[in-house]
Amino acid sequence: MKKMTISKKLCYLAFVGLALCLSHRVSAQDDHWNGTTSNNLWNNPANWSEGIVPPNDTNAVPPYPCGGGTYFRGNVWLDPANGDTVITIPPGDIEAPGVPVCGEGDNYAFNTIFGPEFGLTLNIYGSLSFAWTIAPYSPDPAARSIINMFTNSSMSTDGASLNLGDGWWPIAEGCYVTMNMYDNAQYSSLGGAGWWWGGHLNIYDNASFFINGYVNFGDVSNPNWSQSDGTRSLVLGGGTLTLPEGSITDTNAGKVFDWVGRGMLRAYGKGEDTNDLIATDNTTNTIVTVVPLGGALERVYFQPLLKTNVPLGTFQQLVLVGDYPAVTGVYLSSSEPGLNPASFPKPVYTSSNPNAVTVNAVGVATAVAPGSATVSATVGAFTSTNTVTITVSDNPPSLIHRYSFTNSSGTNVADLVGGTNYTAQLVGGATLGGGQVTLDGSTGYVQLPAGILGGLDEVTIETWASFGSPINHFANLFCFGYADQTGANNGSGADYINVQLDYAGNPTTQLDFGQGIPGNTGERDAVANTALDGKTNVQVVAVYHPYAGYESLYINGALAATQTMFNNMSDPVAFAGPTYNSGSILAYTLGAQAIFDGAAGPTPNNYIGWDVYQGTNGLMLPGIAGADPSLNGSVAEFRIYSSPLTAAQIKADYALGPNQLIGANTHVTLTATLSGGNIVISWPTSSAYVTLVSSPVLGAGAVWTPVSSGTLAVVGANYQETIAITGSTQFFGLE
Repeated sequence: MKKMTISKKLCYLAFVGLALCLSHRVSAQDDHWNGTTSNNLWNNPANWSEGIVPPNDTNAVPPYPCGGGTYFRGNVWLDPANGDTVITIPPGDIEAPGVPVCGEGDNYAFNTIFGPEFGLTLNIYGSLSFAWTIAPYSPDPAARSIINMFTNSSMSTDGASLNLGDGWWPIAEGCYVTMNMYDNAQYSSLGGAGWWWGGHLNIYDNASFFINGYVNFGDVSNPNWSQSDGTRSLVLGGGTLTLPEGSITDTNAGKVFDWVGRGMLRAYGKGEDTNDLIATDNTTNTIVTVVPLGGALERVYFQPLLKTNVPLGTFQQLVLVGDYPAVTGVYLSSSEPGLNPASFPKPVYTSSNPNAVTVNAVGVATAVAPGSATVSATVGAFTSTNTVTITVSDNPPSLIHRYSFTNSSGTNVADLVGGTNYTAQLVGGATLGGGQVTLDGSTGYVQLPAGILGGLDEVTIETWASFGSPINHFANLFCFGYADQTGANNGSGADYINVQLDYAGNPTTQLDFGQGIPGNTGERDAVANTALDGKTNVQVVAVYHPYAGYESLYINGALAATQTMFNNMSDPVAFAGPTYNSGSILAYTLGAQAIFDGAAGPTPNNYIGWDVYQGTNGLMLPGIAGADPSLNGSVAEFRIYSSPLTAAQIKADYALGPNQLIGANTHVTLTATLSGGNIVISWPTSSAYVTLVSSPVLGAGAVWTPVSSGTLAVVGANYQETIAITGSTQFFGLE
């Protein structure tokens, strides 16, 4: 890093916004929570949009005839949009919002509790019952929606189920929801229960979870259930799990020890552990409990790290466990531990170098800067008998494939980095000329080699393109995945990543991650409300970084949209297997999952200008019945990196333009000139360092942060950044 002293004060604010739109069927009398932080009681009518607490329908008597009694014909919505982040059903409060009536006509009401949503918490001390289902939801792993059931509370349904996870919204590994049951809490369902992707259930103390109907807990033979097992967990840390009779041996619906083998049902938080579970049939139900601990905590220690050498920006859950007289390896560190966290002292973590690795209160370690750190822990009087060391690598992005369309012949397009094994092919109405490939929007596209992304845990795809006006609706700038040409989903795409343009005619550009068959039922999309119709020489960059928990879309050097991704390093059982086999969800989806779905190998169908939704007759050409169209536009540069580009690198690439790469020179000097009330800092474009950073001091107390003026430009042979002068001493450098 080169440093120089400049007089200047810098202030900046980084903000990323995430907008989500969900559709639910609603009725005229839906009641929305709109309480406030000063009055967050469920049983206050002022906290509800209808001016009434979701009513306890005392006049409703089975079989609920049409016209009889008083019915709350609507749904209940719980989200923090206009109120508090916590909703409470206090002790003694009995809530029963609605019953189903009549049938599927105008008088039918779903009587569903939609929520808690978007990171809201529902605390139940009293009683909650509902006619059909409760469906919590959150797309953000950092803001789980949580249902807490406390001492002697109860929740029940005689309708469909509890839907824990994304059974109601088709978002793969995106429904981050948790239900905790403490002390003598009681849940019962006469209809059944759904335990979907992303759903966590923790049963502690003497709590009881009772199901006496169907159990949609996943079918091992069905990839749409089994592909995301690592996102689901049912921790039995005490209490009782009661299931329908025969659930010990019934593997068709994925019961008990099948769930254990798939890392889903965990004794004291431990995956694939059958020694500490007790399951018996009593001719009426299957009863599952855990072996008692046998006494007090005896020692604490870390399990081996999932990854000891990690890239910058990634995070993982450290696994601190404790031994008891009768049970060893009980999870203590997780935000959802194997025991009620009130039953042991709160762990305290210490990082030897928090400038490199920080550890939060629940043991999540985040790589914040290059370097190494050793982490230890204490739990009451116990100090961990071992430590863990994490090394953070700078992990500069490696360019592994590059197609510039200037060094090509005939229908072949050379890979300037990957070599002859990765030569691309022009197909249909795709032509070369003027240093770019032009696609006719009818039959033209570029076929990339199969398996080109196989095994990558993260990836960046960078391209420069020009677009027709209007762009063909549903056209793709690129797509990597699997085109299903057989079976019930013939013509559908599966297990893919892409950039899709003008979705359904809307002026959008979106980054997609589709998992399963068909992939659009399980997409995670980062959507920018930005149309590229008629625009020329546009830089579009897609970053998939699951170990850091995100996918991001950049347009012309600026962040346009971002979305969360499932980070299986934050779930030790998911990371270790059996589903992911120590790879990221990206590697799993584009590799192992694609093979599982029936593809010949990892990512067999890879395109510039087309996608994997290819119609039903197997012609494998755009424009056939049911197929998405090809892109009407041209591409001047297409690059694939084996790791994430940083925002500064993307901005520097945009300033350089296509056909020019970031330099390799590590010995460069900053220069500074005054221009009015600004300082202009410049350095050669041959530099390998492109991130301008600043610190108010030098030495051990220096805190280097990126300078984000948004003015990076290329002027001649130099990068140039213009920064307003505000008066305080500031030091600048490159990294």
